[in-house]
Amino acid sequence: MLKFHMIESGYFLGDGGVMFGPVPKKYWSAKYKTDENNMCEMSLRCLFIETDTRRILVDAGLGDKHDARLKFYQPSRQKNIVEEIRRIGYGPEAVTDVILTHLHFDHCGGSTLLNEQQQPIPAFPHATYRVSLAQWKNYRNPSLFEKGSFFPENIEPVYDAGQLQFVLNDMQLDDQIRLELYDGHTPGQIVVLFETKEDKFAFPGDVVPTSLNISLSWLSAYDNSVAVAMEEKKRFLDKAKKDRRILIFYHDAYTPIAKL
Repeated sequence: MLKFHMIESGYFLGDGGVMFGPVPKKYWSAKYKTDENNMCEMSLRCLFIETDTRRILVDAGLGDKHDARLKFYQPSRQKNIVEEIRRIGYGPEAVTDVILTHLHFDHCGGSTLLNEQQQPIPAFPHATYRVSLAQWKNYRNPSLFEKGSFFPENIEPVYDAGQLQFVLNDMQLDDQIRLELYDGHTPGQIVVLFETKEDKFAFPGDVVPTSLNISLSWLSAYDNSVAVAMEEKKRFLDKAKKDRRILIFYHDAYTPIAKL
């Protein structure tokens, strides 16, 4: 048996010209709400999956360790990811797995928290945290372009605690959950594929961050390699379409879920 919950962990403002990269404002502003400064509200939609043996968090939002540092993005309606999981019925000790699609600050901030001494520690003390080895190597030796997207305090305490496990290749986590790796936005991003009795789902993270990004040419200026991102998105969407998967979007504030 598998159940899943979407956790709306908060929102931030992203510049539309950056979020939709090569697409002219004339087109993206007609399809996605924007203010007079070209800022668009973006979600931080995490996923919580329950199976008979696992309680899995997929991505962890911004967290609350970097409020001053992230003022430009004007975070709003932020929720504590631990408390949101408690609402589902589980304490942090019950979480068995944390899957981080990649290590950009807006996807893994809540994976650690500050203790009473204001030191970052893993938010889920008994969980195995998973990130791809390619992403870890990229984080440890980032390009100048991507360096500002990584905050060490979001993941180093997990590594130091011995809770980090590297995903080397596409793999089955169990019978109903599969992890696949995609490049382009950043090396080795994890896409989470899972199935219920009724449907097949995909959580593509920043491979397809919003419903508008289903169109191949709608890319992001945050993508490490636009050309690779387009090819990898096509590879993912071709498989997802064949499998008739329902997509859950991390950043779309208005369309959380859609069927191809």
